[in-house]
Amino acid sequence: MPVRLIVALAMAAAAFWATPAQAAKCPPPPNVTGQTYEQAYETLHNHFGYGVVTVPDPVPPGTSFVSSAETLSCIEFKITGVRVYLEGQVPDLTGMTLTAATAEAEKAGFGVTTGQPEATGEWKVSEQTPAPGGRLAYGQAVSLLLDGSTEVPYLIGRTVEEARQTAADRGLTLRGADDARDDQIVEDQNPPGGGELTIGDAIDVVLSDVSLVSPPVSPPVSPSASPDDSPSPSPPESPRPEESPEESPEAVPTAALSGEETGSDFGVPPGLALVVVAAALLGLAGWKARGGRRAPDRDHDRRREVRLVSRADPSPNVRIHESRGPRPAVRLHVVPDPGRQEIREGLS
Repeated sequence: MPVRLIVALAMAAAAFWATPAQAAKCPPPPNVTGQTYEQAYETLHNHFGYGVVTVPDPVPPGTSFVSSAETLSCIEFKITGVRVYLEGQVPDLTGMTLTAATAEAEKAGFGVTTGQPEATGEWKVSEQTPAPGGRLAYGQAVSLLLDGSTEVPYLIGRTVEEARQTAADRGLTLRGADDARDDQIVEDQNPPGGGELTIGDAIDVVLSDVSLVSPPVSPPVSPSASPDDSPSPSPPESPRPEESPEESPEAVPTAALSGEETGSDFGVPPGLALVVVAAALLGLAGWKARGGRRAPDRDHDRRREVRLVSRADPSPNVRIHESRGPRPAVRLHVVPDPGRQEIREGLS
């Protein structure tokens, strides 16, 4: 019995010491570090005929890279199996909420970790390590730095139902509206809108049963104007007679002044009325400067005009005199055609 026990112990010790020596003599696998999993599998399995075991198993979707490889088994110093450790690219998690970032990281084969135990699922990722696009072994965790600040919305004038939804969109809640009706109005809030709170905090509100928004006011109706206040319609303007260019300067033109100057309703601007009055005064002053004489009657002078036409002498020696006084003017017209003389009297 003791002999058998001694033999069994000797065989166990030999097996124990032989296994590490045998494993130490197995050669290392080909260097496939940094290659994609597809490239490493092509080299190890299709070229050398090695069995390939991956960590993790199965291979996550997407592009995976070999971080390291080791010999799994060998026979008579020939490799029969290789274990390959894989890593993947870290997705971009910045700007996501903690809940969404966790789901995205797990989908890519990673976990997440934060040093902020007070963070809630609504906090957002401001930084991450490794950076987006970096490589990390599958199963490892991405370190996240979270930001829980959010802007306080403006709630005054909103119904309780609208205020709850608006606050929830920012990750906030309402305090003081637990038993409120949905149609009550937020009369005041603390902190005011535009401030900053941490996601998960509450906004204190004061409610009112009356809407703070005034109903639309109808435009005031002006009282009906009395007949005395209503402006009288302007009478139609009578056509003015054509003024003759030979009108006597002493005739003072008349024009309707504005209602402010004369009390009439013809609507003549005050400036035009002043010009007309000034022109009339200047005309009257000029007439008095001439001694009150009448201007010569040119129509009468034309009626007394005598026209002498000579047809006898084609080139008579005739001088033409023009009268500048009130006497009739005599004009001599000469034509080269010989003929009789004619005296014509009438209007020119």
